[in-house]
Amino acid sequence: MATIRLVPSTYYLSSNTYLSVSNAANMYHNTDNTTYATVTNSQTGTTSYYIYIRGFNFDSLPSGAIVNGFRVLLKARESGISTSSSYAPKLCHGTSQITSTMSAISTTATVHEFTDIGADWEDIVGYGSDFGIRINCRRASRNTTGYMYIYGAEIEVDYTIPIHHSVTIQNSTSATVEASDTNPYEGDDVIISTNTLSGLTIKDNGVDITSQFVQAQDGSVSAVPGTQFTTGFSASGANFYQSSSTTGTDWLEYAIGNSAESPYSTSNTSNTYVKPEGDTGWINYQFDFDDIPSSATIKSVSVKVYGARENSTIDTSHVARFQCYSGSTAKGTIQNFTSTSNSLVTVTDPGTWTASELHNAQLRFEVGYYGGRMLGITWTVTYEADGYTYTIANIATDHTIVVTSGGVTTTMYLKVNGSWIAASKVYKKVNGSWVQQSDLTAVFNSGTNYKKG
Repeated sequence: MATIRLVPSTYYLSSNTYLSVSNAANMYHNTDNTTYATVTNSQTGTTSYYIYIRGFNFDSLPSGAIVNGFRVLLKARESGISTSSSYAPKLCHGTSQITSTMSAISTTATVHEFTDIGADWEDIVGYGSDFGIRINCRRASRNTTGYMYIYGAEIEVDYTIPIHHSVTIQNSTSATVEASDTNPYEGDDVIISTNTLSGLTIKDNGVDITSQFVQAQDGSVSAVPGTQFTTGFSASGANFYQSSSTTGTDWLEYAIGNSAESPYSTSNTSNTYVKPEGDTGWINYQFDFDDIPSSATIKSVSVKVYGARENSTIDTSHVARFQCYSGSTAKGTIQNFTSTSNSLVTVTDPGTWTASELHNAQLRFEVGYYGGRMLGITWTVTYEADGYTYTIANIATDHTIVVTSGGVTTTMYLKVNGSWIAASKVYKKVNGSWVQQSDLTAVFNSGTNYKKG
């Protein structure tokens, strides 16, 4: 794990008449800083005026980082400012408060931490340059000038850079050999599938794994949206809104981890919409079908969603629709929510799929100025397995799979607990001794019945 300290770069005053700032650059540091910016309240009264510290450098967080936790800190002291707890600093989105708790500023330079924050990391990043710390500069006495001394502020982020490994297939044969994921996260399982083993030698990082392949099994898999998602907009400058002043994808994320049959809520009416009017935005929910062998034949695909639209009108401003995607390629037909009441809807045309396409399965939910809500999704696939599979379990390093001709031409399989397992070695009793056989075609005698045991 690693830590980064994100610092502000701008401020906003609720009154340019009564508040002024000197040495503003001094507060654009983390809380180790020993110099300060001074906010002066010159109003001869006890009205609350605020400085908002904003512009935290979220882009400094490394791309792809997984945030494990964060803290919001402020270092400040005061002179002539009200120290009542009711005037303590607050976190804000624009000028709207975010639930948070912090002790009041005192006359001693102190590092304060916000607690009970009513926003998660995705919320705060979504607020972008509008996220800030509001500091009340209300005078303690109408006849005494108030000064707020701000040394710095920071968002201390604890993060991890996920480790990826590569899985490379080097195939000099006519066989179809594929990996379920060529860029997996460390700890993931990767399935290597082939349509045949006849005449092949397959090695994983130099180790012969030909005998470790097992006959692929038919199956049915159901998935709900995973934690990873992407978003997009029809035009730059558009954004998701939950209210006139609150932006973000929080409500769109209600579908994550929830099925259409058991949604996030059956009574929730939290609609997400997009401004400016005429633009649309979408979230791409992702589904994990990596366990389906690439050589499998897809027999059926069924997708069900649970949600509603905000307004019954359907036009360019009233948008709440969904469609299946494989990566960036649209599949099937786009479909609208038609009801303003929460309901389970089956996707009429999810499209035709290959196993490889399902490894990049997504469902896109698009909303407009009048939007809607998505509260659960179920994606079910049935498939017929062809060929053979080998699993790299709990991947911890890069793997190179080399496929060549001239290996084992015949493989013996035994059915164990309903699955066909390839024998790594075959022995035959000859003159009372067990002898390993290299020619498997000579193991059995025609006209003789054999049984296991």
